[in-house]
Amino acid sequence: MPTITEPQIQSVLVVGGGGFVGSHVVRALLLEPDCDIYVASRTPDSHPDQDSRVTYKTVDITDETHLAALFGTIRPQVVIHTVSPSPTASAEALERTNIEGTRNLLNVAAASSETRVFVYTSSDSALVLTQEPIDEERGQLYTAQNYSNAYGKTKGIADAMVIAANGPGLRTATLRIPVVYGEYDYNNLLPRLLGSIQRGEQRMQVGSDSKVFEFCSVHKAAEAHVLAAKALLRVDSAPRGDAQPDGQGYFISDGKPQPFFDFMRRCYAAAGAPVKPEEVKIMPLYMVQSIASCTEWAYMILTLNYKRPSMRRQEIDYLDRGCCWDISKAKERLGYEPVKDQDEAIRSMMEWGIDNIKV
Repeated sequence: MPTITEPQIQSVLVVGGGGFVGSHVVRALLLEPDCDIYVASRTPDSHPDQDSRVTYKTVDITDETHLAALFGTIRPQVVIHTVSPSPTASAEALERTNIEGTRNLLNVAAASSETRVFVYTSSDSALVLTQEPIDEERGQLYTAQNYSNAYGKTKGIADAMVIAANGPGLRTATLRIPVVYGEYDYNNLLPRLLGSIQRGEQRMQVGSDSKVFEFCSVHKAAEAHVLAAKALLRVDSAPRGDAQPDGQGYFISDGKPQPFFDFMRRCYAAAGAPVKPEEVKIMPLYMVQSIASCTEWAYMILTLNYKRPSMRRQEIDYLDRGCCWDISKAKERLGYEPVKDQDEAIRSMMEWGIDNIKV
C-alpha cells in the first residue's frame, strides 16, 4: 500500500485573524513550516502579534468584488473563516456578516482554482442544545424557521451552508466551538471574570447551575482548525471511504462538560479569589431575566437604542441552555485531542489576564 504523504499548508487566508480565536489560529499556523499566512480583517492592526511571516489585508467580506480581487492577488490554498459579530449585535449586522459574508467567501473560494479547503468556525449557539450527550449526527442546527435568537439562527444557517458547499473542487468542514477561554482574550470571557472579582461579584450565581456546558481551551480550538485544514487537504490523496473528513460538522471542546458557575469558580480560584460553597449567593434565573429585559427596554427608550446595557437578556437566557457533546468524531477524523490539564490551562489564562488586562 503506498504511503500517504502528510499534507502541507502552503498558503492560508485567516478571515478574522485579529479576533480572539482567529489570532490563536494564526499563532498555530506559525508553527507550520513554509506556510504563507494572510490575515483578512477590517482592522488588521488589531492583531496583538505583528509577525513578519504574516501579511495583513484590509477586507470587508460583505463585498464580494473586493473579496474576489483579494483572492486573485494572494491565491490561498486554504481559507479559515473565523469572523463573526458579537452574539448580541443587531440582527442586520449578524445577517450581513454571518450569512451574506460567508456566502461571498464560499462563492469566491469555489471560483478560485487554487483554493482547495474551507474551514468555518461555528458555535454551540448554532445548535439546539441539550443536556443529553449527543454526537454531530443527532445535533440539530438552527434554521431560518427554528431558532432561539438572531446569532444562533445566522450561525446555524452559515454552518449548513458551508457543509453543503463541499465538493471535489472545495473541501469544507465546520468546527462547532463552545465557550472559549485562554490568553489574549481582551473582549470576551477573561475581562468579565476579572471584572467580577474586582467588583466582588464572584460569589454571585444565576440560577441553580444544574445544567452542564462545554468549554474549550483556545489553544486547542486553534489547533483543531489546523488539523481540519490538513485533513481536508488529505482527502484527494487518500482512498474514499465511509469516514471521510470533508462535508462534516465537528464538535470541538475540552470533553469535560460541567456546570457553568462551577467552571467560573475554578477560574476565580486560579486568580486567588476562591469561593466556598457556603459563600455562594444564588439569584433566581427568572428574576435576573426580568431585570435584564427591563434594563434593555429602558436603554432602548432613553437612548433611542444608541446605547446598550452590559447585561443582556440573551446572555442570561444562555445560562438556561447548556450542552453536552461527544467529541469522538473530531478525534477519529481530524486527530483532535482535547486539553490534557484543564486546571493548568485555566491557571495560565488567569495569570496572563492579571498581568495584561486592566478592568
